[in-house]
Amino acid sequence: MKSLTVRLALLGLFVAAGSVTAYLFWQGESRAGAEIGSARAYDAAALAAGRQILDVRAAQQSYVAAGQGEQFWMAKVAAALPTLRDALSSLRALSTSPEAVTALETAASKLQDFEQTDRRARDQVRTSQRLLASDLIFTNGLEQTGAMVGAIDAARAAEGRTRDETLAAIRERQQFALGAAAAAALLAVMLLVPRPKADEPPPLRTVTSVAPARITPPNMASEPEGWSPARPAPVPPPPPAPAAERKPAPSPKPAPAVAAKPPEPSIDLGGMAALCSDVARVVDTESLPKILAGAASVLNASGVVLWICDPDGRELSPIVTHGYDHALVLRLGTIRRDAENATAAAFRTGLVQTVKSDDMSSGAIAAPLVTPAGPVGVMAAELRSGGERLAGTLAAATILAAQLAMLVGSPSPRAHAKAEVNA
Repeated sequence: MKSLTVRLALLGLFVAAGSVTAYLFWQGESRAGAEIGSARAYDAAALAAGRQILDVRAAQQSYVAAGQGEQFWMAKVAAALPTLRDALSSLRALSTSPEAVTALETAASKLQDFEQTDRRARDQVRTSQRLLASDLIFTNGLEQTGAMVGAIDAARAAEGRTRDETLAAIRERQQFALGAAAAAALLAVMLLVPRPKADEPPPLRTVTSVAPARITPPNMASEPEGWSPARPAPVPPPPPAPAAERKPAPSPKPAPAVAAKPPEPSIDLGGMAALCSDVARVVDTESLPKILAGAASVLNASGVVLWICDPDGRELSPIVTHGYDHALVLRLGTIRRDAENATAAAFRTGLVQTVKSDDMSSGAIAAPLVTPAGPVGVMAAELRSGGERLAGTLAAATILAAQLAMLVGSPSPRAHAKAEVNA
């Protein structure tokens, strides 16, 4: 590839892909670091709250211990209960898991029951009814503090699972960004590598004939004067053949003409770069028809259909089309996931599928829209001039599908969790 414009466009595409990948990777690392720090702080706060509950339990049991001053321990429990209530409220505000919030609400309810039990035990200790106070402390009080500790442990476990899932999603997005950057770099290298011209004949080599040098025998190096070495007698040429027996020499046959191979159509990389920039600026679905029109122009396609799966992932529906009549679009219907065609196969496998052209029909290509959560749709295009057989067209369709997948996307686990809490 010798065009300076195309080379600069490839360089711009590679630099843009590398910059976007670096930004996404840096952003992912920042979010991952924040999640890890928040998880450590949550675990530390939960462990501190569990220790406070055990301290309150031990102080309450000291009400009825022999030789202990009950007023000291009562004052200690009274001062610890508000602190414990604030710690549970802080944990509930830091929780991102619905299960953790529910467990902490259970702990707060048990704390209220413990406060009522503690007031009754204090009254009985003040009236010297230590036996009844011991019964309350070592039955109800022990059970309530144990329930609070168990609820806090359950909240820690649920919150840990949710934060682990969040970190895994961040790592998957980073891997996807690195894969997209590697694909862009591979495409740039493939297009910049020069291809040998098949029709160019090999260079002719000039052969120079050199007459062999005459070799003098060693015994003839010095001849006596008046003598000369013997030489073979010349052989007379054969007599010419009669005219009747002479045959005309066959004339050389002309070499058959070799049909020149038509040049392979190439991808408009400038249009490809402009289309990727347009996809990055899309803010609503009204711009999608224009994007598909640009994709049809770059891929040399007569029609493009964007298929998106339903929330259950069982069917694909055409949401945007280009190049087809409105009446034909209305008759398209939906495609089941297990259907025997290229579009369904691309959605199931996450790989590009092609349909070869013949004398009666055009070729087609189906590129999956892949996200970290899996395929969410398929971009299907009907190509002209056998474009489904060209590696450049397949690579361009893969890049466009990856760009469109970022627009479609899929709901995050956090969104599902918030929806369940609101319900």
